[in-house]
Amino acid sequence: MSKSLPSREEILRVLSKESLTRTQLRRKFGITKKQKMNFSSSLLAMVRAGTLARNNKKQFYVPSTEEQIRKGKNEQRPAARSRRQKAKFNVSRIHKGMLFQENKQWLVRDPESRKTYKISHRRRAPGKLGQMVMFELYPHPKFKNEYLAKVVAGVEDYGTFAELTRQYQEDNDLNYDFSDQVYDEVNALKAPSAEDFKGRVDFRNLELICIDPEGARDHDDAISVEKTAKGWKLGVHIADVSYYVKEDGPLDNEALERSFTQYLPWVAIPMLPARLSSDLCSLREGEDRLAFSCMMDLDSKGQVQNYEFKRSVVKVSRSITYEQAVHLLTQKDPQLKALAEVARLLRQVRGKSGILELDTTEYGVKFDEAGEPVKIVPRSNEESNSWIEECMLITNQCCALELQKRKLQGVYRLHEPPDVKDVTELRTNEPDLFIRSPVSLQELSAARRADSNLHEPGFKLYLHLVKRAKGNPSKINRILRSMQKAHYDSNPFGHWALNWQDYAHFTAPIRRYTDLWCHRELARSVEEAKNPRAHDVVELCDLVSANEIVILKNERNAMKVCAAWLLRERIGDEMTGTISGMEEWGVFVTLDDPPTDGLVRFRDLPGNDFWFFNREKSCVVGRRSRRTYFRGDKVVVQVLRVNPLKGEVDLAILARTDSEASTAKRLDLKEWEEDGIQRVGPKR
Repeated sequence: MSKSLPSREEILRVLSKESLTRTQLRRKFGITKKQKMNFSSSLLAMVRAGTLARNNKKQFYVPSTEEQIRKGKNEQRPAARSRRQKAKFNVSRIHKGMLFQENKQWLVRDPESRKTYKISHRRRAPGKLGQMVMFELYPHPKFKNEYLAKVVAGVEDYGTFAELTRQYQEDNDLNYDFSDQVYDEVNALKAPSAEDFKGRVDFRNLELICIDPEGARDHDDAISVEKTAKGWKLGVHIADVSYYVKEDGPLDNEALERSFTQYLPWVAIPMLPARLSSDLCSLREGEDRLAFSCMMDLDSKGQVQNYEFKRSVVKVSRSITYEQAVHLLTQKDPQLKALAEVARLLRQVRGKSGILELDTTEYGVKFDEAGEPVKIVPRSNEESNSWIEECMLITNQCCALELQKRKLQGVYRLHEPPDVKDVTELRTNEPDLFIRSPVSLQELSAARRADSNLHEPGFKLYLHLVKRAKGNPSKINRILRSMQKAHYDSNPFGHWALNWQDYAHFTAPIRRYTDLWCHRELARSVEEAKNPRAHDVVELCDLVSANEIVILKNERNAMKVCAAWLLRERIGDEMTGTISGMEEWGVFVTLDDPPTDGLVRFRDLPGNDFWFFNREKSCVVGRRSRRTYFRGDKVVVQVLRVNPLKGEVDLAILARTDSEASTAKRLDLKEWEEDGIQRVGPKR
C-alpha cells in the first residue's frame, strides 16, 4: 500500500526549516509516480492561498505575513486568468471584506479583488473575528503602490450565534410570536373539564403510552394495544385540536397561514401558540385530555378488519423517549412487547407489495450551555421509531378511507410516480443502477401513454434501484431527486412511494394544518354537522403545498447556517469530502465533518486549466490535463470563504483522497465536445 500524501502541516514544517524545489520535496516525502500530480496540485494550491511562495530558484518556502501582504500572495486567482481579465480595482471607493487576524495583526480580505490588506495600527480591535466590514484604502507611508485599510463601518456583525439566528429568522419572516388577537383567543381557553367530556367516549381506563424524541413538548399522539381473541385492538389517540381552534377565527387563520410548525435546529417556530401546543392539546402523562381516537381491529396477521373514529377523553399512563422504549423492551415490558409485535405485523402486511425505503441520514445539531452549536451529528433512529411510524401510517390510511366512505371533503397526501423523463436522466447518470432492471423505460412510457398511474411498473423499478444503491449515499440522493415531491390535493389520487391509493394526514394536528382539516371533516360526520366550511379546499391545498416547499427550504438552510458557523474559524483548513453535484458554475462537495455542502468554483479546481462540464455524463474535464471529476469522487478541499447568514461555504479542491483515482483519465476531447460539453474557463 502506497504512503498517503503529506498534510499541509507536514509540508509547512519541512519548508519552515529550508527552501526546497518540487523535486526535492517529492524525494523528501517519498512521493510515488501515481501521487506526483496530486502532490503538485497541493503545492500550487498552497501557493495560490498564500501559504507558500516560490523564489527565482523555483524553491518553495514559507513567506512572512508582511511578504504575503506586500506581494499579494493571498490572492486566489482563477485558473489560467489572462492579464486582460484581471479584476478592475477602484482604490477610491468603499470596499467590503472580512476581518481576520494573524500574529496579532488585523487584516481584511476583499473577496472581489481577492486581495488582503493590513489594517493600520490602532489601540482597539476594528471589529470581531470573521465580521464583514466596510473599509477604505489609503497609500502605505513606506511602500510605493501598496495600501493600508481603514475600517469605516461594520456589516453583518454576528458576534454571537443568537444574533445570527435572530437575523436569519427576520430575513425569512419566521415569527415565533403571534398577534394580540390570537393571544386573546388562546388565553380565553380553559383546561378540559367534565363539561367538555360530554358526548365523548371515555378511554381513560386504557393503558396509553406516549413515545416521543427527548425534549419534545408537543405530545400529539398516544398508543393503546390490547390482545383479543381474533388478534389485536390497536388504538391511536390524537390530540383533538379542532375542539379548541374555531374555524375562521384569528387563531385558525394564523394557523392556516403558517400551515406547519417549522423545526429549526435552535428553535421550533410553532403553528399554534405554546398554550395549546405544549399545554392544553399536549397529551401529557397523568392529565385528562381531549382526543380524536382511531380504534382498529386487527386479525392475527395484522390486517385491519374494522376501524372507528371517536372523539374521546384520554389519560396517558406513561410518556417515554424512543431510547427508553427500546431499553424497556429488552426488560420484557408487556405493553411495549405488544406494541412491537403489532408494528411488526403491520409492516409485514405493508411489505407484501414491497416497501420503498431510501436509507438517508438525518442530522441534528448539538448545542452547548450557551446555545452555541458545537457539532452536527446524525439523528438516532431507534427500533421504536418504526413502531410509532407503522401505527401512524395505518391510521392515516384509515382516515383517507373514512373521508371517502362518508363522502366528506378530504385533504389527501398525493405523491405522483416519477416522470419518465426523470427516470431516463437517472439511467443516463447512474447506468449501473439499471443492471438487470425488471422494468424497461419502454414499459414505463407505455404505461404513461395508457394513462396509467405507473404504480405497478414504476414502483417495481424503484425497489430494484434502491436495492442496487444500498450503502451509497450519493446514488440514494440521485434516486431521491428523480422522484416527484409529495403535496396535498382534494382528490385521493394515491401515494406512489407508499404504494397506497388512499392516504391522508390525521396524526399531527398540533403541527400540520391539513390534519386539523381532516379532524374537522370527521367531526362533521360524527356530529352530523352541516355548517358551511370557512375555507375553499382547493385553495387550501395549494397554499399548504406552497408553504411546505418554503418551510423545507428554511429548515435545510438553517442546518447550513449552523454548519457555516462552525466553519467560520476554519478558513484555510484542509478537510475531506465527496463530490455530490455539478452545475455550470462549479462543483458541489459534501464535507465529511460538518456534513454540509460547499461550492468549488471552476477557478478553484487544481491546475492551470480550462474546464468543461458535461451535464449528461455528470462530470467535468480539464482541457489540458484531461483530468476528470465525477460525482462520488472523494476529495481533499480547503475552506476559502464562509457566509454564516446564507449558509454558504466556498471551497477549493486540493487533491483526491484516492491516489489511484487521481491519475488523469485520458479522454478524446473531440468526443466530449460532440457530446455537448459546456466550456468553462477564460476566453482566449
